[in-house]
Amino acid sequence: QGERPTRQRHRAMAMFPGQLAFRTVRVDEAARKAALHVLHLDASHGPSSVIAQGANAFFAEFGKACPGMQVQHLRLWEASTREQMEYGLEHVQAKMAMLGGQGGEAEEKRFARIEQLAWQLASARGIVVSAPMWNYSVPYVVKQYFDCVLHPGLTFREMPNGKTEGLFGNGRPLVVLTSSGGSAARDHLTPWLRDVAAMAGFDQPSVVAAANVVHGERQAVIDSIACDAIAAARRFAVLATSPAETGPASPVGMPDVAKHGMEEHEDESAWEWDEEGVLGWLRSQSDLKLSEDCLESVKAARIDSEHFRQATEEDWQSDELGLEPEDITKIVELQRRFCTRIGAV
Repeated sequence: QGERPTRQRHRAMAMFPGQLAFRTVRVDEAARKAALHVLHLDASHGPSSVIAQGANAFFAEFGKACPGMQVQHLRLWEASTREQMEYGLEHVQAKMAMLGGQGGEAEEKRFARIEQLAWQLASARGIVVSAPMWNYSVPYVVKQYFDCVLHPGLTFREMPNGKTEGLFGNGRPLVVLTSSGGSAARDHLTPWLRDVAAMAGFDQPSVVAAANVVHGERQAVIDSIACDAIAAARRFAVLATSPAETGPASPVGMPDVAKHGMEEHEDESAWEWDEEGVLGWLRSQSDLKLSEDCLESVKAARIDSEHFRQATEEDWQSDELGLEPEDITKIVELQRRFCTRIGAV
């Protein structure tokens, strides 16, 4: 008999031979804790655009939920921003030299502006991208921005399984505010933004989209996107004030600070969460992941913070909710966790 063909085992391969480190930006625990901001990447067509109106509604609602959180507004079309995120062949060469351990003062200087932008993204509690659809995808300034900031060791790290993780962990929110003149039957914008944002740890996406803008009544379109943006802001606020999901190790040269940060800032607001806030928090607890049926039941019951705190195990077992035993066990543990965090025990 002939030899049995052997099956080749494919091993996950890293994209890069190493990772970079911040050289010109101060990166330590104090700097990380001080970074209480969300980042707005704005590629809208101007303050009167439909997307801008949606963003106004979003941040007005977010400001109510998180009054102590700073919003850093990066206008991608501005000349100063485009100069800062310039990224050409000389930057690629500098990057490869530093990855190979051969970078010097010239390479460090060339990467200084990029490090500033990368730190702004890496340390953000969440990101909002305002970008209209151009030819089924993003405007080129959005692509340029992510090409400029996504570097191993600066905004993400590669894991042994070949996947990436945000520099300070995963579990942070992304909101995409977008619009299209037509029906957007082909959409490469949304999946691409989800993928690149997830590389940096922003893997909890929500999309607020206005389609057929050219063919709709303008005020109705604005009212619709504003309503959807307000709902997205409530979920975003919950996730932006929750600790990131951390991996097995901290970035090279960095203390393990991803689990710190907003915990001391979130307790008071959690007492007043409405049903959207509670639901968003439940979705963010990935270690005790509830089934979609359970989450739908919680949503239908309109369980706000007060009801969530006071519910008994018998309440969770009620036929009206119709929860499975596994979900009941998890939600009781999540209720205990929630009460501990807000000091209601």
